[in-house]
Amino acid sequence: MKKDRNSPPSSNTDFSLPRSKILRGKKNFQRLFEKSTVLNTDSIQFRYRIYPDSSEGCLIGFTAPKKKFPKAVQRNKAKRLLREVYRHQKAHLSDLFDQQTFGFHGLFLANRPDLSYKSIEDDMIPILIKTRERLLRTKFKSGLNDHSTTKDTK
Repeated sequence: MKKDRNSPPSSNTDFSLPRSKILRGKKNFQRLFEKSTVLNTDSIQFRYRIYPDSSEGCLIGFTAPKKKFPKAVQRNKAKRLLREVYRHQKAHLSDLFDQQTFGFHGLFLANRPDLSYKSIEDDMIPILIKTRERLLRTKFKSGLNDHSTTKDTK
């Protein structure tokens, strides 16, 4: 493969978001909505659930509800913006996910049709930081760092 001359020389940051890291499937979404922790801001909502079993994987989903986004074009744009912002900001959580000591499913929901990249970014960064703090607290509290299996406390 030919090297792109316009790209910066060997940046080590990986901004990719492979399909294997995106939450899919009706069953996964149902389990997430049954029992999850919710963080709200003006423009987005973040739901997540921690699983003690690392085989669940660390997956993130993106959605825009039909009631708030009546046209498919609006829903697709909102989901695209959510994915793009997360792709650039996922470093807040990725080091915890790389350890693979627990399972994690998260879902970003768009709340307003007048979203912009900047407004989503301004709301998503504090959510990711707060989630990281809660994951670290839960990880140490339940002993997930020593690969023991415990029940989910949430």
